[in-house]
Amino acid sequence: MGDVLTFKVAIEGLENKIYRTMELTDRMTVADLAYTILASFNSLAYHLYQIHHNGITYISGVEENLFDDENATTTRLKKLDFEKECTLEMEYDFGSPTTFVITYLGSKKREPKTYGDYPIIIDGAGNGMLDDMSSYTLQEVVAETDKLGYSNCYYTPGYETNRKYDYRKYNIKTDNKKLKGLILEIKNGYEVE
Repeated sequence: MGDVLTFKVAIEGLENKIYRTMELTDRMTVADLAYTILASFNSLAYHLYQIHHNGITYISGVEENLFDDENATTTRLKKLDFEKECTLEMEYDFGSPTTFVITYLGSKKREPKTYGDYPIIIDGAGNGMLDDMSSYTLQEVVAETDKLGYSNCYYTPGYETNRKYDYRKYNIKTDNKKLKGLILEIKNGYEVE
């Protein structure tokens, strides 16, 4: 039947302002964890990522491995030796990196016939990240928003559009409603040649 693993994921430096608590099954891959993070944190998912855990780096995509890294798409979460409160780190976009701190909170037995229920977000705050903006720069945007009481930051979520970014606006129901579809889009983007 397997286990359900619980992770708290936060943008580095904004751990109390922009975070998610998510559940995935142990049969899912390290890449599935990355896709869930990117989907829930509103990434456009067009940069490479890597996840570090216990001295091992799990890389994105299906390209040839030039280093001794592990492929995130083929490594199941149950193969990682998690200890409660251990942390992983995910880097996304190596030019303007967003760093996610991933804390393993524990596991529970999966109920029968619930496989399709996962992944799911069970708690969260903050509207997510902005592509092509580092964690450090996003910290400055959040600090300015807190100081002014409103946001002066605009971003482009796609072609020909411009929207105001306010980190304080997060809706967990909407996040979960869109989550699985976004994960599938992201997975196809990284894995389909």
